[in-house]
Amino acid sequence: MIRRKNRGLKKSVKKVLKGIVVSVYRCMTHIIPTKKGLVVFDSFMGKSYTGSVRAVYERMMANKPKNDFEPVWVFTREALRKGLPQSPECRIVTYGTIQYYRLMSRASVWVFDTRHEGYLVKKKSQYYIQLWHGTPLKKLGVDIDMFSMKGEEGAEEALNSGSAQKIAEAKRKALQNYKDRVAEESRKWDVLISASPFTSEVFRRCFVYNNELLECGYPRNDVLFSGDIDINTTGSDPENAQAEDRRDMGGSGRKNILYAPTWRDDNYSGEGGWYGYEPKLDIEALEKALGNEYRLTVKLHYLVKCKKNAFPAHSIESGFLRVADKGEDMADLLREADILITDYSSVMFDYALLDRPMFFYAYDLERYRDELRGWYFDFEEEAPGPVSRDTERLITDISELETNPENDRKWKEKRKSFKEKFAKFEDGHASQRVAGKIEARL
Repeated sequence: MIRRKNRGLKKSVKKVLKGIVVSVYRCMTHIIPTKKGLVVFDSFMGKSYTGSVRAVYERMMANKPKNDFEPVWVFTREALRKGLPQSPECRIVTYGTIQYYRLMSRASVWVFDTRHEGYLVKKKSQYYIQLWHGTPLKKLGVDIDMFSMKGEEGAEEALNSGSAQKIAEAKRKALQNYKDRVAEESRKWDVLISASPFTSEVFRRCFVYNNELLECGYPRNDVLFSGDIDINTTGSDPENAQAEDRRDMGGSGRKNILYAPTWRDDNYSGEGGWYGYEPKLDIEALEKALGNEYRLTVKLHYLVKCKKNAFPAHSIESGFLRVADKGEDMADLLREADILITDYSSVMFDYALLDRPMFFYAYDLERYRDELRGWYFDFEEEAPGPVSRDTERLITDISELETNPENDRKWKEKRKSFKEKFAKFEDGHASQRVAGKIEARL
């Protein structure tokens, strides 16, 4: 009890101190001049060194701009504790510190890949490039018409308002507040990227966005165009033996399955902005059925933090299961995967570029669609791979691919049309185009 009270007190003190720092920042930011050439890079609010932000940064470091270029990366303390690639040419600032707010005031260019805090002030002298982190299946922004995001501001009040009528009214207000914050944030963006005409149309509407839309694809996917993406997943390709060895995860002779589920809006942990994860996939059954042919890598959503015992220890010890760290780049994991299992994650649109088998483990399809978020298109109709509701069916679907490669050929045409619709602008040069936008501002 005492420990819980101390934690609550510590949390309250931190909140007050942060409020003071933010207030000072908002008062001082217009006085502090921006520094030409100072560019801040931030992936998933300091949680990782990954994705499109990383791809653009590395492109710029490999092809140094002629003008002054001073890159700074922002990371949370937790991310820094895990250890990140260090470069003597790039300064690092800890997220949420006084140095962070000073940096946000001085940087001439912001390069982010997700929504940021509403209290950040974007001055006219600053240029904000939003490298949004995925093509949407799930409804976004002002298109969301149901309230289920427990981590959003006002959620606690909405879900603890007493009578059904009060709860409904509180939910309505919380949802409207969320939409207002989305619109306010998007007005700060000078450039937003898109991977397809479908995405462009959705982004314009859901973010209430009226500034420049750069239809270039996602920089993080450029690596998927690097030459070894057409490996036959059911056989051997001598010309790509080196790439296949790399994807073999240590020479075990087994192929690699990547399982990348999305987050659930209503499973908020209440600690540090994280969402919980409760595995529904029977990993032990998967190992028993497929362990001789495959190994499994699990990559959780960047908002998700699960308990240490969430996955079966036996499957980890046997070498069948590996849980990827948050710092591992999804594009690298996609490139290494012979097969993808996901649910409603936007990772499906990225993996479509590789034309490899996809399986959709959608155990809560109706609930997710009808109660949590809602979709932009008929997922079951357009999914470029088998959709299963339980582990047994999923195992059968994967086994049929292994026993008869012809079973995948029927999905090839579907993957082709899926890629054309949702990844039309992807060509492997997105980083170059975004870097060009930044360099023009230096």
